[in-house]
Parts: sequence; C-alpha cells; structure tokens
Amino acid sequence: MNMWLVVVFICFGWILSLCLHEFGHAIAAYWGGDTSVKDKGYLTLNPLKYTEPSLSLMMPLFFLLIGGIALPGGAVYINHSRLRDRKWKSAVSAAGPIANLILAYLLSLPFQFGWDSLALENPNSVLFALITALTYIISLNIYVVLINLLPIPGLDGYGIIEPWLPQPIQQQINKVAKYGIWILIGLLWFARPFNQFLWNFTHTISEYLHLPENLTVFANAIFRENSRYLVIGLVLVLWIFRDKNQELQKQGDKLVSSRQYEQAIACYDKLIKNKPKNPDAWYWRGYALYSLNKHDEAIASYDQVIKIQRSSN
Repeated sequence: MNMWLVVVFICFGWILSLCLHEFGHAIAAYWGGDTSVKDKGYLTLNPLKYTEPSLSLMMPLFFLLIGGIALPGGAVYINHSRLRDRKWKSAVSAAGPIANLILAYLLSLPFQFGWDSLALENPNSVLFALITALTYIISLNIYVVLINLLPIPGLDGYGIIEPWLPQPIQQQINKVAKYGIWILIGLLWFARPFNQFLWNFTHTISEYLHLPENLTVFANAIFRENSRYLVIGLVLVLWIFRDKNQELQKQGDKLVSSRQYEQAIACYDKLIKNKPKNPDAWYWRGYALYSLNKHDEAIASYDQVIKIQRSSN
C-alpha cells in the first residue's frame, strides 16, 4: 500500500474538518443575525476563506510535530453585536463542534454497515488506504470536539457559556483570555492523565461507531511518520493563495476591537479600494469615524452601505 496515499487522504480530511467547523460557526451566525459573514465570504467550504497560516495551520502543525493533534484554529470573525440574543451567541459557538460530530458520524457509516471488510481483503488497494485514513480522520474529529468543548477562553466550550455569565465575571475572564491557548497546551502536554482521559473517551466513542482500533493506530503511525513535509507544503500553498482582502478585513476588525480607529480606517480604505462594494468595510469604517467624532464622514460611509444593500436587493 502507498503510505503517502493515506497521508494525503488524512490531510484532505483534516482540511475538510476545519472548513466544516468554521462553516458551522458562520452559518449559525448568519441565521442568528450576523449577515456580515456572507459578505466576508464565510458561507463556503473554500479553506482559503477561513485559514490564517499562523493560527489555523501552524498551530495544528505544532501539535502534530510534538506528538499531539491537529487542532482547528478559529478563523471566522463573528460580529456578536449583530446576533439576536445570547441563545444565538451560544449556538454560534456550539455549531463548530456539532459540525465535527456530524462529519464524524457520516464518515463512520461504512464501518457501521461493515463495508470496511471489503477494503481489508486487499491491503494494497486505494480503498484500503481510504478506509485506513477515515479511521484517523474520525478519531481526530471526535478528539477535537472534546477539546473544543473545554470551558477555556478561546475555545467553543467557553463561548457557549460566556453569554450566560454575569458581566463582571466576563470582564475578569477576558483579561486573561489571551492565555487560553497556553492553558490548553499546558493541560495537554503536562497533565498527561487528563489528556489520556480525553483519548480514552475518544476510543470509547470510536468503538461505538465500530471503528477498527488496529487501523486507527496504524493510520496514526503512518501519518506521524510521513506527514511533516506534506503538511508544511499545504501551509505554504494556503499562505501563497491566501485572500489578502480577507486579511485586511480581519485586521481592521481587530483594530476596531482594540479602539485603534485611525489604523482601522486605513485598513478599510485599502480594502474598499480593492472591493468598493464591500458593505461590511464601509460600515465599520463609518463606525471608526463616528468613534473619532468625524460624524459627517461617518454618515457618508453609512450612506454607501445603504446604496450597496439597495443595489444588491
């Protein structure tokens, strides 16, 4: 059997998992009232619309190379102020893990119906490579769901409960939210019993889905032995073909969140030059101008939003 074929299938399955996770967040936000996700291009399974090489790919690569797992990085920016209520805020956070669970279940159907026995008859076939890869992809998705549901700032588990916490508690937690990823790394790397508990739980669910444990272990070994250069290649490809307009939007949104309005306006001006009919860029440009008490310019930006929305209806 071509070992590289297993690795290729796993990498594509990993990217599909990442896209579905982010798409879950985006579609829930769209249903909940944040229609800006459509303008940002999030209602798609195109990985170039979701991924940031440093967050969505390099961090998962780090976990892989230290013997961990490819954790999906959050790369969809939701305007929570547009969501109807806190139920929708929780739903948006929950939608990502739910998408991973649905994918894991659908991919497990061949094993539940016993179709994997056909692949086992010919270990050198493409079908066997695909079935072997599926066992690992399903396990990845299950484990990622368990990780994401941890109530740590930055993870979906905390995002689910955050809207229901008293405002003073939210403010206190937000002060240390940037350390959430390091808390997670510490738990997975240094608290080995906790990490083992998560893996045991993953194995229990995998057994319920009728995954052959020997194939999962085999796929894991193949991937860790051969994946490094392929994953690095994928990172480079996605970085080269990244959506630069998307990066400008995200950078502007971050600057607005940190109240660096002048810099944010500069980002939105560059984005508007590239995409003049981007209503979200015009809207947040207006918000930044209004925050600087430049009311006339802000009104002009808002007028552009109205014109664009009318022309698209």
